[in-house]
Amino acid sequence: MTTSFTKQTPILIVGGFGSNPSLYEPLRNYLADLSGQPVFITPINRWDWAQVVVFDSYASLLDKLDRAVHQAMTTTGSQQVTLVAHSAGGVLARIFLGDQPYRQRVYSGYRRVNMLITLGTPQRAVRDGRIGGLSQIRWAEQHYPGAYWSQVRYVSVIGRSIFGDPDGPPPERGAYQSYRLISGEGAQWGDGVVPLEYGLLPGSLQIVIPGLRHDPRPDRLWYGSSQATVAIWWQAATAFAVTPPTGIGYNQTEAQVTVASAVGQRA
Repeated sequence: MTTSFTKQTPILIVGGFGSNPSLYEPLRNYLADLSGQPVFITPINRWDWAQVVVFDSYASLLDKLDRAVHQAMTTTGSQQVTLVAHSAGGVLARIFLGDQPYRQRVYSGYRRVNMLITLGTPQRAVRDGRIGGLSQIRWAEQHYPGAYWSQVRYVSVIGRSIFGDPDGPPPERGAYQSYRLISGEGAQWGDGVVPLEYGLLPGSLQIVIPGLRHDPRPDRLWYGSSQATVAIWWQAATAFAVTPPTGIGYNQTEAQVTVASAVGQRA
């Protein structure tokens, strides 16, 4: 299938671990205003995510994502969708793109997705485990390393706001523990949950935005805080989408691109 980017291409938001779809309504509105495209939210809720801890599997979430992609395409008459995935939603999306069986089912989402934009997604992990979906992160990277599919444009966005410190104030202590869980090292920069280097997917357009935190909260900047914040990564992604493709996927050379932003640094 030929990859296309048009005003009719729907955008589908994939939420992060433990979230409800309503959390992403502001982001949906910002994207709709900026893009002029129809925007949908995958109906995965907090209870669905809780099952991951119980069964150590994304199978039921993949089924929901598959149905949401089909519905978005049917509703708009489009042959492809653009996925905007937050946190663990990006891991889910990478597995969905694949052509290898996951719990006895193949989704081959790469045929229906023109671009995957990840926001604060842990792209790899140093250990397996149920906590934080570590096993799923490892599975995605082992089966589909880097920007695996040449026909899909990959964009990875990560905030640089908190340096992990085991003796610092609560945000820095929490960041230290989270970074250490994912990468084995807590004393580094990241978005408060995902360490910076682990949020950047090799081969993707890489966007580092100072000041952005991982989760949406009223008192802090995050990836979908405002239309101006969303515009930083969305406009860079759409410009990247229409550049001539390299024609390579697996093991492609990493695209080192950093977008400077006007977003102020906030701890």
